[in-house]
Amino acid sequence: MIGSAAPLMHEVLAHAAALTCLVAALAAPGHALERAWLRGADLDGLRALARVALGIATWMLALFALAALHALRPLPLAGLALGFAACALAAQRRWGGAAPARHGAGFLAVAALACAPFWLRALDYRVAWDAGAYHLTLPERYLAAGGFADLPMNVYAVWPHATELLFALAMEIRDYALATALHTAFGVLSLWAVYLACAAAGRPAAGWLAAPLALANPVLAFELGVAYVDLASAFFFTAGVVFMARALRGPRVDAGALALAGVCGGALAGIKLPGVLGAAAIGALALPRAVALLRAGDTRSCGLLALRYGLPVAALWLPWIVRSALLTGNPVYPFLYERFGGPDWSAALAQQFASWQRSIGMGRSALDYARLPIRVLLEGGQDYGHFAGRLGPQWIALVPLALALGWREPLVRRALGACGIYAALWALGSQQMRFLIPVLPPLALGCALALDVGFERLAPAAALRALRLCAGAAALAVAWFTVRPHYAEALAALSALRAPPEVRRAAAADPVYPWIRATLPPDATLLLLGTNQTFFLERAALADSFFEASQLADWLRGASTPDEVRARLASRGVTHVLRDRRRDFGVAWPPALATLLEDGSRAKRLYRSQDSGVEVFELAATR
Repeated sequence: MIGSAAPLMHEVLAHAAALTCLVAALAAPGHALERAWLRGADLDGLRALARVALGIATWMLALFALAALHALRPLPLAGLALGFAACALAAQRRWGGAAPARHGAGFLAVAALACAPFWLRALDYRVAWDAGAYHLTLPERYLAAGGFADLPMNVYAVWPHATELLFALAMEIRDYALATALHTAFGVLSLWAVYLACAAAGRPAAGWLAAPLALANPVLAFELGVAYVDLASAFFFTAGVVFMARALRGPRVDAGALALAGVCGGALAGIKLPGVLGAAAIGALALPRAVALLRAGDTRSCGLLALRYGLPVAALWLPWIVRSALLTGNPVYPFLYERFGGPDWSAALAQQFASWQRSIGMGRSALDYARLPIRVLLEGGQDYGHFAGRLGPQWIALVPLALALGWREPLVRRALGACGIYAALWALGSQQMRFLIPVLPPLALGCALALDVGFERLAPAAALRALRLCAGAAALAVAWFTVRPHYAEALAALSALRAPPEVRRAAAADPVYPWIRATLPPDATLLLLGTNQTFFLERAALADSFFEASQLADWLRGASTPDEVRARLASRGVTHVLRDRRRDFGVAWPPALATLLEDGSRAKRLYRSQDSGVEVFELAATR
């Protein structure tokens, strides 16, 4: 027992050290930028948050440049990290300025410990579905190619994916478990941003209350243990709202805080295509001030307001839009296909994709929208008809209470306002619950601050401390009820963690992938049917990005004979077919494809899983 525990403890400590170093490296350029650029900004209590947000955004831009130049390799990455560290040290020597004492180190440590079980889950090397389809596949392919790689039919490779570039950095430092842990760290940083905002407002107790309120949402708790990107979006949306509120709190707009809000909005838009909605929600908070300036005839100040927010957004978002336009001819591929077109897409697919997105949720009629807030909170579930996720029901009481108690508080009003704008934009599009994760920390911020204001206003001074403790205990109980299953899962996995890392990595992959690695030639290209899990597939592949709008079926449509199907596959270099029949996604494959695979003269079956659900075929050479 002791002998097996020692290597595990060594691995846990090594991963913890690697994660700490990674987060410190990500923050390093922000330290220099904040000292050089924002020394005069109104950021009391928020400078540490500014440094982290600026640092990560800088890395996002730098990694994009390295990937575009095909310099995403160990030596340039190490040089970049050393250069950023040198800049941080130079800034410290020239301007001094350690982060103010009120930087939430104690809270950060407690939050990290609370989320540690989610991080431990990463060490068993299991990969969640979307991570296997693209969140981890993209950085793996980029590291292998030294930069952006051609991934045919992978729509996600064209969309903004700045967080995946950060995952590539983590994978270069150690492995993909560190990339998963980085996503967990973004969740911790989101809670820390909420705490700093509360502490800067003179209400640190509200920060301790807000954290469990945010954690008490199953959809967020799930993502704390997987390599997705929504927690990165949550961090930048929360920080953007906080900085925008700080920029607008006085009679004059603070230019530094406003630019920081723009940096966060741009990073948000660079994380994923829907992130631009979050940038719009942050920017919308400045609209009342812009209207007031226009009414006063101060068009210059209004223009500066727009530029100071809009330019950082553009700097971080436009590189992705330009890249998409260069690759596909469509800056927002595959959207607006009727206007811009794009490869491996069609009008039929555009209609299927739109219909699928609008089918997620519980309807789009006026009555459905009126019922939506209650349905989102009470009727969430794992299927798309129930938003594919669940929130905590506590918001039914907390949001109205926060509006009643705290609407006169600017930070409360702006936090809740940004969440409302984001949720309204979300409701008009794909109503997937995980797309609401970015609003949960600022929603908890607004509710906790409003409750603290209410306690102070309504409770006797002698009872204030006891009331705060009772509220915190209640929030912790709700959060514990939500995260308990995930904690139990993490603890159950501890016994598996005693196995060597290479054994755990091998066990995480479906058996077909080690077989492919050991059997098929390195230059094989596979067509994937019924799956798009390519992370463990160390071969070139064609796979669907979305089964509901199958690009493969659309491409093969019209091939009425096995020979026609084979000719189309040969045109894309396909040599083998992996067919997974364990799930039925309802894809309308052409009948000639099944005929081809069943014809022993055209396709030879090389592999069949024990349950007969997975097969691999070798295609005969075309005549």
